[in-house]
Parts: sequence; structure tokens; C-alpha cells
Amino acid sequence: MDEAPPPTSGFIAPTLEELAPLFPAYVLEAFIAQGGMGAVYKARQKSLDRDVAIKILPREFGDDPQFRASFEAEAKAMARLNHPNLISVYDFGDIEGMLYIIMEFVQGKALYYSAHKKAIDPPVALDLVSTISRGLAHAHRSGIIHRDIKPANILLDMDATPKIGDFGLAHPVELKQTEGVVFGTPGYTAPEIFHQQPVDQRSDIFSVGALLYELLCGKHPTPESYGMTTGQDPRIDAILKKATQADPNLRYETVDQLADEIDALIPKLSAPRFAAPSARPLGGTPATSLASSKQKSSALPVLVILALLIGGGAAFLASNQKETPKPIVEKPEVKQPKKDRPNKPRPNKKDSMANKSEPVKPEPKPDKPEPEKPAENPLQSFDRLHAELKEGNFSELPIGAVKREKSAYFLHPIPMNATEAHLLAASSGASLAIASKPADLTFIRESLKPTETLWLGAADSGLEGKWYWVNGSPVSSSLWAPGAPNDDTTTSREGQDFAALTPTGLQDFARIDKFRPLLEWKLDGFNSGSLSAQLDRASASLSAKKSPVFPAATFEYKGSRYLLFKREYGYTQASNTAQKGGGHLAVLSSQVEAQYLTTFLNAVLKPEEGCWLGGSRNETSREIWETPTGEIFTFHKWLPDEPNDLDGKEDSLEYLYRSTEAGRGFNDSSNHVGNPYLLIEWSHPSLRNMPSASATDIDADDLLAALEEVRDKIRKRQGRAYRKFRREHDKIIEDFLEDTITYINDQERLSTTIKASLVEEVKKYLDRNELPETLPAGANRKLKDDLVKAKAELKQVKEDYKEDFQEAKQDYLDAVLDAGKAAATAGETPKGKMFILENTVTQDNDERFHSIMNNEEVPLPEEPKKEEEKEEAAGDDNQ
Repeated sequence: MDEAPPPTSGFIAPTLEELAPLFPAYVLEAFIAQGGMGAVYKARQKSLDRDVAIKILPREFGDDPQFRASFEAEAKAMARLNHPNLISVYDFGDIEGMLYIIMEFVQGKALYYSAHKKAIDPPVALDLVSTISRGLAHAHRSGIIHRDIKPANILLDMDATPKIGDFGLAHPVELKQTEGVVFGTPGYTAPEIFHQQPVDQRSDIFSVGALLYELLCGKHPTPESYGMTTGQDPRIDAILKKATQADPNLRYETVDQLADEIDALIPKLSAPRFAAPSARPLGGTPATSLASSKQKSSALPVLVILALLIGGGAAFLASNQKETPKPIVEKPEVKQPKKDRPNKPRPNKKDSMANKSEPVKPEPKPDKPEPEKPAENPLQSFDRLHAELKEGNFSELPIGAVKREKSAYFLHPIPMNATEAHLLAASSGASLAIASKPADLTFIRESLKPTETLWLGAADSGLEGKWYWVNGSPVSSSLWAPGAPNDDTTTSREGQDFAALTPTGLQDFARIDKFRPLLEWKLDGFNSGSLSAQLDRASASLSAKKSPVFPAATFEYKGSRYLLFKREYGYTQASNTAQKGGGHLAVLSSQVEAQYLTTFLNAVLKPEEGCWLGGSRNETSREIWETPTGEIFTFHKWLPDEPNDLDGKEDSLEYLYRSTEAGRGFNDSSNHVGNPYLLIEWSHPSLRNMPSASATDIDADDLLAALEEVRDKIRKRQGRAYRKFRREHDKIIEDFLEDTITYINDQERLSTTIKASLVEEVKKYLDRNELPETLPAGANRKLKDDLVKAKAELKQVKEDYKEDFQEAKQDYLDAVLDAGKAAATAGETPKGKMFILENTVTQDNDERFHSIMNNEEVPLPEEPKKEEEKEEAAGDDNQ
């Protein structure tokens, strides 16, 4: 197999002795391996007393400025990743021209060595690939793609947990290939990478599919093989074929989608059997599945499985466990006494010799009856059929479902709140049941015989007293229980906006109440209660300026309506969906609203899930965030170290649930990252937090006054050191120029007119506060020596103040940037842009900052002219 990369041409891995002085904070212990991207060493970090892996890249990579910039950006991004199936990055840098990266040390072997030429049982292979996919999805959500997923880059630790490593080829999502060297492994690398076409997370999905193919077939996928299949199981082949399509648009959109389909299929497969002849269970115990981040089991069965994969069996266990497990020894058959033995004819010796070459056929053993499988319950059957039902395949319905005319009904066994019930229905291709006539309620009671309250598909959508079914038809008054609906908004802060069926009829309940949902599928495939159809009706009613009919899952809070929509979308698609329904992605209009909505999302999101909200960066001033409604951008509690604008591509707002201690909060994310949720809002303009007129109508004098206020604070903080520097700096210049004037006036051979002219020239230098570059050839020798000395003194003074100067300048840059963010948050967009522009203009202009610190009049910053404007100006000058 040729997937393990050969050593880089000309690269000689440094010895431990050569590296030790370069890494004084580590104890270099062992050389691990050398590959196409450098060499890896095991080391011990002294300060934290932990094992690490140090990877050294060849010098030719460090000599490439483009590679160095990419390496630094990617290392920073990977250091932020935190997932049990990704190898953690601790540090990176450059030492003696060699780039290095310090990573988590994983005690174990690469999957390449464990699965080489072995066909692994489908459930084990699928579980392994699903676990790898979840780790990869975490990297994708952080804007990183790997580009070289293959067995050699997957490590199995001592618990057989897979960890993705060697992100040395990783690049930001949505990277566009340019001309140059193309890295990758034939058979695993997606075709668009080799063809230097745009690359995104779907390129990794191709590689994951190729990895699954090898695990199932025990052989390396051949180069340029697409739409791979194994011929083992059509359900597996359907997943594999979709993952490895040549056209990225035909693959899964996200690796989470791939993992979800795999996880749904695994329980439907038979018990695993290893196809490799050498793979035999230890002690006759069959292997079941690899350990993953989703399963917590005892270490011994997992190690047995890993031993099976490696083919090392008991030897592996003996070398990796503190206590060597005792081998399972079969008890010898107890011999019967002679008198109890049945008399058997002794075989004829001659006949035995004659038949010696023929193999002895074992007596057939009676087949053991297979144990009966436990009966499937309604929930298990619903979970098994979930994907088929979503696609409109009703050839099999969940256990307990009943049919009536063109509908099928299923009473889900788990109680949940109204939002969860509507989300479940939408994700199953169904809606909550519609019962528009008394006969419908009678059918439900008689066929399903419910003994408790059930959620149905009716709601007032936050419009008190106006109740509609999910298909848009009004709720008949004859269906309500006596005294219902009471539309009471005081009983619960959530209101009573959702209908459920009780023994006495329909009653209104709060969104947070929990009941079992009754799902309804339309068997003809036309679901007028689908979420998409509900959004279309909402948009149509709003466009016609009629009383709006919001989707049934909509809830009201302080006059605004909100709908949680579950679909794997990027930001643009999420925003378009919200606009299609006549709304927009939700905007936080007040601190109270922010608290309410984030509490709501905290109850819904699972670890590493996110939800799109309304917010995007300004195209020209990226520090400024804008909302789709034009409201003031505020009330956003960012996650630690966010927003970070990774690679200048994170320009969309998400609310994210991180599985780390950082918890939940707002994050800037790439527009192309898929989030499972989006929150849609419908609100009246009068409820929005719009910037005041004075905040958007600021003249130049007001802007300059605001800027001078920040400058004055910096002069106070940094002025003492600057004034000391200025005194020393100016005195050197003045002393030399004054001495020069004295020298000129003392020259008797010069006429008065010439002296006056020369003195006038020297005074110009005084006005500019600078030394002349040179003196005339006929100048006094001592004067020339004094100029050289003055220049040296001036250089030393500047050098002595250099560090303080940079500190003062950075203080100023930070201050104007903070002022810009504060102004933007307060809705004062022009002022915010001015402060941010001041930061940009001053960054590379030391003279401008000297003038600011010297309390000189420095004008407002100006936008740099675009190239076409410069050309126009040059044309005007020529005319």
C-alpha cells in the first residue's frame, strides 16, 4: 500500500541531541517517525509533567512566506479545537528556520497498522467512521478542513478511541486552490483538490467515504475511483456512494449528516463478523464494536477489539495492561472408566495407514437455535423508520400507527414541550395532528385510546384569540373543552398559545408544558401542515397586509414572535429562509429579550450545536456588526476569545453551545458553516432598538472632538515618558543647529548677506526640528564631526524610547478600537467607523502618532483611495 508518505527529499530528521538545546522546556525522549511533512518526536513537558509530541517541518517549508502565514493561521485555529477525537495542539513556532508544532501525545498505533489488508465487520467499521466524523465536524465548525484523511492519519489510543492527527495539510474552509504543489493521497483525496478547484468540507467527506471503503473491503481505494460501493449491503453502499461522489454537490453537505445516517444504520445491522481469516475472538468471545466518544464501556472488551483489529491478540493485551489477563483454557474432556465406555471396534491398522493422507472429517454438530430477538417497541420502530418517513416512504409505519383515509397517525411515547413536539414532527416529514372536526377527535380517542393529554397541531401563534391548525384552517369553537380557550396570559409568563387534546376536548397550554405529541403524515405526500408551507402562508398574509397566520410553533415574547427552525443551513440560506417567511433572523432588542432567548436556546442546543441569529460584519469595517433590521448591535455575550475573525472569513453571528468549560455564548462564524438551527423573528418596527437621530447625524467637528477626547487620555497615560524623550530629542537638534548658526556668524570672510542667507537655511531645519543630511563640502571639519555625533546621539535616544513608543502607540490603537466598538454597539455607526479607521490609518504611520503625542493638530482619518480613484486623480492632474 502506498498511502504512507515517503520521506521528504533532502530532509534529514534532526537527532535528539541536536534538538534538545532548542527545546529547553522539554525533555526529548524518543524519535517516533519521519514522513512527507517532517519528523515527530516524543518529549516530556517539564512544567506540566505531561507527554507531548513535537513535529518538526523541513526548512524549505519555513522558507516559503505563504506557507508560513498559512501554517501560523492554521496552528492558531487548531489550538482552539477541543474534541476527544482530535489530537490537541498545544503550541507552535519557528526555531532555527524550522517550523514546529507541539501536540498531544497519543499512546497507540495508527489505524493504518491496525486495519491494513483487513476487512473489518461493518458495524465496527461504521461505528469507527461515525466517531471520526464527529471529530471532523468539530474542526469544520471552526473553519478548518483536513484535506488528507486516511488510515495513516487516524490514531487509535489505548482505549481504541480514534483521534484525527496530522493537520499539517489542513486549510481554512472554502479555500480556493491556486497553482503550485498539490498535496494528497490518491484514492483518498477528493478530485477537486487534484484538479485545483474550490475546496470545502465536502472534500473531507470524500476522504471519510474512502476510509470507510478500505475498512469494509480490506483494500486501498484505487486512484480516481468515485461513487464507491462494496457489494456487501445496499444500505451501506448507498451511504458510501453518496459520500464519494466525484461532484461535491452530490455528496453530503456536512460530515454530521454522514455520521447521522451511519448512526441510524448501525442498529439495523447484524452482529459483527471479521472477514479477515486471522481475526479470531480471544477465548471464543465475539467482538462487538470499537469504543467511541459516544460509548463508555469497560477497558477490557475495547482492548480485545483493538487486538482483533491489529491481529496481535493476547500479545497486545500482555504488553499494554498492568495485569496480564489469564488465558481462557478449555477443560480437557474427562475420560470415562473402562467399564463405562461403550465397546467400539478398534480400527484396522492397515486401513488406518491406507487412509492416513485423507483428512479426518469432523462430525457435524447440531445447529444451535438462535436466541430470539427482543420484540421491537413503538419508539424503536419509529427511530428505525425515521429517515424513510422523512423522505415520504410510508411502505412501513411505526408500531402502533393507525391509518385513516389519506393520513397515518402515531402517538410518540415521550412527553416533550410544544417546541420540541413541532421540531420532532418537522424532522419526521410529519406535522402535529390536525383534527378540524369533532369526528376527527372521536377517531383519535377510539383508535389510539389515549389516557393522557396529547399535543395537536393548533396554536394561536402569539395572536391571542385567533387559533389556527397547522394547515392554515381556523379551529372550530365546537372542539374546545368547556371554558377553553381562556387565552390567559397571566397564569404563565409563556402564555397559553398551544392546543392539546384532553378527555373533555381541546384546551390551551403553555409552550413549556410537556405532553406526548400525536404525529400525522399525509400519505399522498402533500403536507399542507409542513413548516415550509406554514412559512409561505405567513409571508403571503403579511404581504397582503392581512392578519398574519404565523407557523404553529411560533411563540410570542413582549410583542415579537419567534420560530425555531431546524435545518442544516449556512448563514445566507438561513437568512433567506427567514425572509421567505416574511421575517428575519432574530435580533436581540433589549437585555431582557437577550436573556429570554438565550435561556430558550440553552434548553434546546446540544454540545457543539449552534443557532444562527441576525448579525453580520460590516463589509468595510469588520469590527462593526450590523443587524438585518438596522437595530443597535448589543446585548451579546461573546464566548471567551471571541469574536476572532478567523482568516478574515468569520462574518456571521451564531449562538453556540461549546462542550468545553467555556459554555454557551455568541461566536463569529463562517457563512458556509452549517448550523442545525435558525431562529426567525417577526416584530413591529416600533419594538426595535433603533439608533437615535443624533447618533447617525454627527458632523466632522463632533467626530474630531470625540477623537481628541481619546487622544487626551493617552497623552495623560503615556505623556511623561514621551515628554522626556522629546526633550532629549529636541535638545540634540537645537544644540547642533545653534552651534552651526554661531559658527556661521563668526566667519569674518563671509559677507553679511551670505551669512543671513545661510542662517535662514539653518533656521528652516530648526522649524522642522530635524538635522541636515550633510553639510557643504567647504564646511568646518569640527562641524562635520559634530553632525555625525549628533546623529548618533539622536539614534540612541530613539532606540532607548523605542519600546515605550510602541507601547504608547499600541495603547492608543487599542483605545480607538474599543471606542469604535462601543460607538457601534450604541448605534453610532459613523463615529464607530471613524474610530476604527483611525486605528487603521495610524497603525503604520509613526509620524502621525508622534504628532498626536506632541499635542499637534491632527485631522480626522481619511479612507485610503481605491486604485480607480487614484487613476482618476492622476488623470485630472495631467489635464
